[in-house]
Amino acid sequence: MISLVSQSTLNLLMVGGAILFHLLTARLVVAYMRRRRPILSRNAWGWTAVSLILLDLPLVYLQLLHKSWHPLWTDQIMSLIWVPWALLQANALLLGTALGAHRWIYTPLRKSFMKKKRRTVDQVSVSDREVPYNPLVIPRRQFIRSATFALGGIAANATFLGAANSDEESVVERIKIRVPNLPEELKGTTIGMISDIHSSLFMGRERMQRYAETLQELKADLIVLPGDFVNSRSQEVHPFAEAFSRLSAPHGVYGVTGNHDYYTREIDIVTKEVEEAGIKLLRNENVQIKKDGTTFRLLGIDDDAIYDIRDYLKDGRTEKGTIENLTKGIGEEEPTIFLCHKPYPFEQYAELGIDLMLSGHTHGGQIVLAKLDKLNVSVASLASTYISGLYKAHANHDAQMYISRGIGTVGIPLRINCPPEITHIMLV
Repeated sequence: MISLVSQSTLNLLMVGGAILFHLLTARLVVAYMRRRRPILSRNAWGWTAVSLILLDLPLVYLQLLHKSWHPLWTDQIMSLIWVPWALLQANALLLGTALGAHRWIYTPLRKSFMKKKRRTVDQVSVSDREVPYNPLVIPRRQFIRSATFALGGIAANATFLGAANSDEESVVERIKIRVPNLPEELKGTTIGMISDIHSSLFMGRERMQRYAETLQELKADLIVLPGDFVNSRSQEVHPFAEAFSRLSAPHGVYGVTGNHDYYTREIDIVTKEVEEAGIKLLRNENVQIKKDGTTFRLLGIDDDAIYDIRDYLKDGRTEKGTIENLTKGIGEEEPTIFLCHKPYPFEQYAELGIDLMLSGHTHGGQIVLAKLDKLNVSVASLASTYISGLYKAHANHDAQMYISRGIGTVGIPLRINCPPEITHIMLV
């Protein structure tokens, strides 16, 4: 399935949704304060405005400016404030959800299912009578409710920080993929994969080197890196090249470009340094790989050309010959493995006859609020039904795609319920 919305539309939806949610939360907070403590409500909207600025200005930067404007100082500021800012976002989500549930779920249910009792003057308790406001006296029921909410908030914050810290450690995903009509000689072939490195202030050389060493220790027959070597600046490719230059595999180390490599506006510098590090970039082309007397094809496409497949399927040709060159020389019986940074055009390439597509880009959602099998509640799920793991095509049931969660991050150097992934694939 192709992307449901464009990236720019997704960014606007995210920012707009967050701002609307925070405004709604602010309205509920102010209403609650006015009802409970009228004297405290005078500056409520002022403090609310300050809170919204603190919450949403970094979000506006990340989603609307980050992909087109990349001064280093903004990343440095984000590296300093991301923990308290992420906690503010988490607590705003917790508070807004709790207040909204109380206002639109608990209160209507209480009115519906609890019978109203008529109370005489003698039955009115002391706590219900009008008494002068005393800030030092807190009714027992309010104290219990506030304490419970506070303890819940502390537990939620501890869980949030624990999840963020635990997801710093990478996970080696070992999977077996059954490729239909795979020759016996190719069964057992292993592929090591790392995607979305995002060399940057948040992903330094030493950290990348640890990932590279782990990947090398897998001793895979073939190593692939499907894009996003850097985050936003061409200079970031140098530490990447230093960290990954020692990769080697019996059948080679290959890669393709990703969208962030193009964000540098100096794609030639990035590709030159990557190739000098010993990583062969497949740029709208394929290579034949021989193993035990038989062959398979490894294909790779530049990120800026992935949608040329639409014209090819429609007209049987492309203006620049992209798909023609990509599939040049492939035999009818040769298995094909296709490197494509974005997973979105999977169905179209399945129609082309690709056996296995390897992608990244989504980061597995990066911040995953909930996960159940293929259900992934994250921002990435707004853009695509393809988030992470193994998928089968609808148009061609023999075609499959595997999406890595990657190891890097975008914007906030944070992963929740989505640990970095190093992939070890065995073809069977």
